[in-house]
Amino acid sequence: MKTSAESYHFLPTGHSCSNWRLHMAAVATPSLPNQNKLPSFSSRIPAPIVLLQMCSNFQEVRQVHAQLVVSGLIERPINGGRLLQAYVTVSNFNYALSTFDSISNPDVFAYNTMMRGLILSKSPYHALKLYSRLLLDGLKPDNYTYTFVLKACSQVNALFEGREVHGRIIKAGIAPDTYIHSSLINMYSSSSDGLVCAERVLAGFSEDNTLAKNSLISGYLSQGQVESARKMFDNLVAKDDASWSAMVAGYTKNGMYAEALVIFRKMLSSQVSPNESALVSSLCACANLGALDQGKWIHAYIDRIGARISVTVGTALIDMYAKCGSIENAYEVFRKMPQKDVVSWGAIISGFAIHGRAAKCFELFDDMVAGGIHPNEVIFVGILSACSHAGYVETGYKYFDQMVHHYGIKPSIEHYGCMVDLLGRAGRLAEAEGLIMSMPELPNSVIWGAFLGACRMHSDVRRGNLAFKHLTDLEPTSGDRYKLAGIMFANAGEKENATKIRTIITDNDLETTRGVSSIEIDGVVHEFVAGTINHSRHKEIYRMWERVNRLLEIHELEICIPF
Repeated sequence: MKTSAESYHFLPTGHSCSNWRLHMAAVATPSLPNQNKLPSFSSRIPAPIVLLQMCSNFQEVRQVHAQLVVSGLIERPINGGRLLQAYVTVSNFNYALSTFDSISNPDVFAYNTMMRGLILSKSPYHALKLYSRLLLDGLKPDNYTYTFVLKACSQVNALFEGREVHGRIIKAGIAPDTYIHSSLINMYSSSSDGLVCAERVLAGFSEDNTLAKNSLISGYLSQGQVESARKMFDNLVAKDDASWSAMVAGYTKNGMYAEALVIFRKMLSSQVSPNESALVSSLCACANLGALDQGKWIHAYIDRIGARISVTVGTALIDMYAKCGSIENAYEVFRKMPQKDVVSWGAIISGFAIHGRAAKCFELFDDMVAGGIHPNEVIFVGILSACSHAGYVETGYKYFDQMVHHYGIKPSIEHYGCMVDLLGRAGRLAEAEGLIMSMPELPNSVIWGAFLGACRMHSDVRRGNLAFKHLTDLEPTSGDRYKLAGIMFANAGEKENATKIRTIITDNDLETTRGVSSIEIDGVVHEFVAGTINHSRHKEIYRMWERVNRLLEIHELEICIPF
């Protein structure tokens, strides 16, 4: 009969910790005369520690945690670090932090693991504080420490602190290291002021380094320097999937959606398999272009290569289908997702909201809460937006109150904007004005813009003038605000004021947003902007338009002529 240590030494990889925990209890014996004959592996590493490396979820880690406490193994600092690592691996950062705090004298490994967990949990400030504590404890940072702390600095644009870390790296005599120096490039390029420093770090490499150059490409793109990024990308000798992904993501973030899809197609034609970031960015580009056919093709490609629909990819697909007008496809993706987080729920609720399906939004909200997912700020923006489109004023009030008092979420500008829009569309302008005046922070142009739009809709010139005054103070050069006010005056019969507004727009050369329409034909998105002739086939389009007009005139004549 095997001992517990032997049992875990021979634990089959396909079995979970919870199943084998019972087996361990069954085979355990109080004492063994031949303990010295146990396999050397199990004598060096206690069974629960071996188990920690096999755990795949939170419950399994908790069970092994209990074994460590009962056996007293938890008292060894090295085991506390391993337990901490297991909690970070299963993304339970509260338990990870509690475990770290229980370690009397954490070593560098424990610090690094906790810093990594804090960065993964979107808590970079706390990671920086932990780094300071590591130094105060007299510990010497290693390469992993520097990689994590630089990542935290880049996430919060802590350029000053990042420079201090760079100074420590130089004093420590660390030679150009791919990961540390790539993190340095990321940190410096998180700020436009640091790009020159990022270029100097890259120049420190004696040979071509793709990873470091990828970091600088991403840095250029994050600061809007698209041409510099493209030049470095084109000159890159060994492009990997991260190189292509950086360009696809960068084009998308800079609003160059068509270019993003072009580079994505080149990536595929170069026989480079796209990573998750490239897939998500290309789907985002499709969503913003309304390129449904291309979005469907990318979805089919994901299915064809057998890629797992992760939460991130699934959410991107939902957003793409919803924005491209195919809400049923979005819902089908949502239903089939094996895992969903609050962002996935937010995407599908917002999707149904923009499609005017308020009842479905409320149903999904109830399902989400029943499933144990706590709604966040974005969820309530979607719900309030649904109420606004449907004209459900009282329901909107109910959800707004629930957000504040039941879930403890402080209303943001977006939430107030939704409520102002809701009340404005319903013609309850006095309530909308009262809500604006009661806001704890100064209303921005989004709030006053929504209020002005409502005043225009209901021809309330007095309140519209109030909104317009605030808007001209906040955005004195916005032609769109003047244009909206001019329409309001014209609708109310105040032609003199409407003429004055038009004169102001003309004399000051204020730009107004032009109407844009697009159509997708054979996977290519054709965009048309009002007042411009910028299409390569505009002559053919105008000839066809004239032909259609002539046919319509002939048809009208045939209707008018009596038989």
